[in-house]
Amino acid sequence: MDEKEELHLTSQELQVLSELDSRQFGFLKLRGSEHGRTRALVLKAVKYLEGMLVQVKEEERACSPGARRDICIDPKTYCKLGHFHLLLEDYAKAMSAYQKFYALEQDNWKDPLFLYGLGLCYYHYNAFDW
Repeated sequence: MDEKEELHLTSQELQVLSELDSRQFGFLKLRGSEHGRTRALVLKAVKYLEGMLVQVKEEERACSPGARRDICIDPKTYCKLGHFHLLLEDYAKAMSAYQKFYALEQDNWKDPLFLYGLGLCYYHYNAFDW
């Protein structure tokens, strides 16, 4: 993301985004024209979150090893990013975000929305051995 180009999310947009998760998969068709505004908002949120994560990684690399700052990213950020990618039907990125959440969140099994989204990704890839 260009430094001059900053994304801002309004409180209304954040409210709409907070209500979106893996439960809407299959019901909220973001590829259709009837949800064009929601799709644009989700794409904006994905761009914002990914830009934020890239910025944090760049700041961590820029710090000298002795003066390293510990920047903590809430694992829920990756989970929400996974939900957004799932709703956009970008299964590879959704799976990546869910796996990052899985690795960072010790109690990941207590989050049913994460488990449902991860299960949908596994189902998409036929990766569900019994």
